[in-house]
Amino acid sequence: MKLIYKIIAGCFFWLCFVLVGTMPVYGAEPVVVVLDPGHGGENLGAEYNGYTEKDMTMIVATAMKEELEKYEGVEVYLTRDVDKDMSLEERAEFAASKNADFLFCLHFNMSLGHELFGSEVWISAFGEEHQKGYSFASAEMELLEDAGLYPRGIKTRLNDDGEDYYGIIRESVALDVPAAILEHCHVDEARDAAYCSNDGQLKEFGRRDATAAARYFGLK
Repeated sequence: MKLIYKIIAGCFFWLCFVLVGTMPVYGAEPVVVVLDPGHGGENLGAEYNGYTEKDMTMIVATAMKEELEKYEGVEVYLTRDVDKDMSLEERAEFAASKNADFLFCLHFNMSLGHELFGSEVWISAFGEEHQKGYSFASAEMELLEDAGLYPRGIKTRLNDDGEDYYGIIRESVALDVPAAILEHCHVDEARDAAYCSNDGQLKEFGRRDATAAARYFGLK
């Protein structure tokens, strides 16, 4: 099944590139990437057994930024570089103010029964933003699965009004900024916790995220 998943994801990724053009082509202008370390300030995010999501996402974002800046033709910004509260609207508006080509929202997961595990990427359900999100997410999921994490999938969700459910995606798409939520793993499940128990492992997530973004944009 893993081999079949990789083949399908890889074929879709390159088919989008060749036929639909969802993989951007840039000339002299640099690619602009905005990284959003989830939560911050009083918004702690997932908390379990010593894990605090807002601190974990900051480590991942910093490592992702450092890795991406090794490539040519890319500018990288963080929505926050300190521990502070930010609304979803502020995060999306920051990305738009930088004319971002993509907003990557970095998160970790937790389930009510503490039994779920694996990685997933949430993207817009609509139009070009969906196509771009799926192309990036295919690369991201492949790299996380290669690390040993269970692939929960590339997902969309709608609210009762038929809009994208997650506010950061909804707000970003409204400002013409493609966005994806990266749920790296579940901090409350033993198999997943083994992948995020120290700073070195969190930085590895950031490097893999950067590699996926570089593949999506075709960076060198």
